[in-house]
Amino acid sequence: MFLRGAGGVAVGLPLLESLVGRRGTARAAGPGSKRLVVFFTCNGVNLESFFPQTPGPLTMESLMGSALEPLAGYRDRLLVPRGLHMVPKGWGHDPGTAGNDHAMGMGHKLTAQPLDPDTLYATGISVDQFAAAQLNHDGRPSLTLSVGWRHPDHLGHISYAGSGMPVSPEGNPWLTYQDLMGLGELSDVEKLRIATRRQSVLDLVEDEFKALKARGLGHEDAMKLEMHADSIRDLEVEMAGNGLVACALDPARAAELEAVDPESVELDAQFKAIGRMQLDVLAMAIACGATHVATIQWASGSGGPIYQWDGMDHEYNHHKLSHGNTKDDDSGEEVVGYREMLSQIDHWHAGQFKHLLDRLSAYEEGDGTVLDRSAVVWMHELSDGKVHSYIDLPTVIAGSAGGYLKQGQFIDLVAGQDPWDLRYPHNRLLVTLLNAVGCCGEDGSPITAFGRKGLEEGEYGELLA
Repeated sequence: MFLRGAGGVAVGLPLLESLVGRRGTARAAGPGSKRLVVFFTCNGVNLESFFPQTPGPLTMESLMGSALEPLAGYRDRLLVPRGLHMVPKGWGHDPGTAGNDHAMGMGHKLTAQPLDPDTLYATGISVDQFAAAQLNHDGRPSLTLSVGWRHPDHLGHISYAGSGMPVSPEGNPWLTYQDLMGLGELSDVEKLRIATRRQSVLDLVEDEFKALKARGLGHEDAMKLEMHADSIRDLEVEMAGNGLVACALDPARAAELEAVDPESVELDAQFKAIGRMQLDVLAMAIACGATHVATIQWASGSGGPIYQWDGMDHEYNHHKLSHGNTKDDDSGEEVVGYREMLSQIDHWHAGQFKHLLDRLSAYEEGDGTVLDRSAVVWMHELSDGKVHSYIDLPTVIAGSAGGYLKQGQFIDLVAGQDPWDLRYPHNRLLVTLLNAVGCCGEDGSPITAFGRKGLEEGEYGELLA
């Protein structure tokens, strides 16, 4: 559901129960559907401290000291499976599969397809774009975002519209926001007028907001509408404070703007701020129905920032630390304390994942929240980055997708087994997620397979509610 105002600007709205009866298509065409969100981090983790201490129900005690400790407040809404391995297999274990370990970690993870030997791009559609084709009723592709500098080639892409068709993520939250709000279609003259007058997107739909409020909304819906408007204004203020929104400094310079330097959004110094803004834009887009599927990619394979904030004062970037070496090719010296530094990074990423969950759970919907009707999946390029391992993949799922998935559990799939038996391919997790959010096959039946032909089929019953 959208409000459309001056200049064609469209502002998405949260689900308003007061209007569902009057406009029966609001739920079907808007935020009522299930959602899929992929939160993707690169270069591997410190496996010694990533997972909870013991399988079973997630508790404050089991999460304490692990990378997932920041998520303790969501322990009843998390599902943590352990023992998945990547397919096609990495690390030279799948003869004939192209690409090095980082290329496979980026290209295989959402597609479960081999890479083209010439371009090293994946040879099939990714799970997010597959889901978007079914869940986004207007045909809009998955919202695809990134944070920080990324490689421009195969190492910088996780989302694919089809074989050899990488979808480049947007790294500038203001450009993302303009597109979602309809500003991207305005002329330069109209954008200039808005910027020089310091107009908010909400100013352009002020009359429409007033008319909607006058339609006898219930108390809960009125509060929800105000919260949504406040979140939009807060986001605009934060963007302006970080130099991402061009604005006039005084009326005499109405025609001059502080242009955004496109390179600034990729600087390490902006990594935290840009990441938070991207998460806020993503959550708003998911909640208002602008998209039902989104991915956010933090940096890229064989890269990553130097973490120097929130108590971290690292000297080397994420990739070097993942190898514990001062050189990307392992030809340097060992970095003293690198595993502790990796744990700090894992812990920090968990905090950003929590922020996304905070935003999604702030939007009420029906008798729950947007998070409850979503599957929000934290996935990693690799597991142990030092050896480029593709087994024991760190995976965290938040939200039950409307009761489809188990909650509050740490499930060790390979308990008592040799993880190198490779019994739990990750493509079956992708099948599980697609069914969880309501995707189906061409004949309307549940999804049974995803990825390269010949891979194991079926979803994981161990993860179902």
